[in-house]
Order: sequence, then structure tokens, then C-alpha cells
Amino acid sequence: MKNFFILIIFIIFLIFIIVRDYQIKKKKLKLKNALNSNFFIKTINKLIDENKYNLLEERIRLREIDAYGNEDYKKWIGNPPLDEKAIEKNIFNGSKRFKEGIPYFYEKVILKEFGSTELFFEKWRSYCNENPTIDDEIIGSIRKLETEDWFVFIASQIEKSCLNLIEKSYSSKKKGNYKKGIRFENHCMEILKQNGWEVKETPITGDQGVDLIASINDLRICIQCKDHEKAIGNKAVQEISAGKLFWKGTHAIIVSKSGFTKSAHQLAKSNKVELINEYQLKDLEKFIV
Repeated sequence: MKNFFILIIFIIFLIFIIVRDYQIKKKKLKLKNALNSNFFIKTINKLIDENKYNLLEERIRLREIDAYGNEDYKKWIGNPPLDEKAIEKNIFNGSKRFKEGIPYFYEKVILKEFGSTELFFEKWRSYCNENPTIDDEIIGSIRKLETEDWFVFIASQIEKSCLNLIEKSYSSKKKGNYKKGIRFENHCMEILKQNGWEVKETPITGDQGVDLIASINDLRICIQCKDHEKAIGNKAVQEISAGKLFWKGTHAIIVSKSGFTKSAHQLAKSNKVELINEYQLKDLEKFIV
């Protein structure tokens, strides 16, 4: 009887050890999933934010519009393989499925940051465990998140960023210095018209960073007018670069009353954007390279 009692105690102790180890492993796994999930979403959002203007520019470049004004973003969204092994095989073989749009950004920026598809999917699976649903911007609804939804998720995050930029561009026209900005735009327009340019204003909604479009012969100049107190920085250069593509311009120019930062000049040079003041507008053709 004594031996039986000792055996029972030993079994209970053994069960306790097993349960405790299981709980410890479960807590460790939960912590690992939480850390991986947090790393995943922070990294994705950081990369998108760092490249948001370039992403918007590519979105505009790859957009197709038919004769009736219908927009097609198939080239921008792309159609990459969803399976991890298939992704590695396609990239290794130089597949065209990663040559442009969001798939190109995934390969050249996101995978480069994560180091490999294996590490990317390790973090992605943790995110799926921690976040069982997805707000799918592509189909416009919330649904259960599956492992193969990695691309839909990334495309949704990128689309949110692009749409936010477009919305902010619209909102900024309605707030703050709107009247002041309009007066300066009108002033610039009058100078251009007096010097032989045909000038059109872009609509308030969806101007894509372009305030005026000035034309003579084959020239189609996309112009952004800035009546700010501080020097204009990189953001304006990025906006007008994207706007030039959207409006199919031949050149891009920013007119500022307060000058430009050094980094704006550097970025403008590499993007072939001319930075001038209002007094140089009358000789605009001299600044077209």
C-alpha cells in the first residue's frame, strides 16, 4: 500500500511537471507570436511609409484608362504566386510576375528587408495567429485571414497609403491656406497667360499635386504653386513628380515664394523637376530642359 501511495504521488508530480512545461512552452510560443507579429506589421508599415510617394507614382504610371474613363489597376496590383516555394522559384527564374507594380515592391523592398522568404513567412504566420481577420481593401470587406492572404494584405496596406495621400491632397485644398494658395495660383496663371501660355487649372479633387497645366506647342508643363512662409522640402518634389505622370506632362515645375531646402534641390535634380520663383515664370521656357 505504501509503494502504491508513493507511485500515485510520483504520477501526480510527473503530470504536474508535464502540464507546467506545456504551459511554459505555450506562453513562450504566444510571446514569440506576439513579438513576430508586432515586428511584421511595424516593418511593413515603415517600408510603405518610407516609399509612399514612389508607390503612388507607380500606381499612377501603371494605371490604364479606357475611352470611357474607366480605370484599370491590374498591372499595378499584379498577380504573383502565393505559395512560399513558388515565390522563391519565380524570383530565382526571373519571372515577369515580379517585374512591376506591388509584386516588384514586395521583392525588391520588403523581401530585402526581411532577408528571405522563409523569414518573411515566419513573421507573417505569427501575424495571422495574432490577427485572425483582415480588412481587405481590394474586395472591400472584412474576412478571415488565411496564410495565402499575404499578398492581399500587403496590397491593402499599400492601397490605404496611396488613397490617404490622394485624400490629404484634396483636404489640404480645403483647409488653412486655401484662399491664400488660390490667390497665388491665380497670380501665377496671369503671369503665364500674359507671356503666351495656355493655362488650365486642375480640379480640387484628385489634382495629384498639380495646380496648373501650362501649354505651348508640344510643351505641357505641370506646375505646383507654393505660397508658404518656409522653404519647400522634398514632399512637394515627390508630389509634382507623381502628378506629372498622372497628367501626362512633358515637364514639372514648382513655383515657391519662400525658396527650397537643399535636399529639395537635390531630389528635384534627380527627378528632372525645375524649382523657380514667381518672377522667373515670365521666362518659363528658359527653365525647360
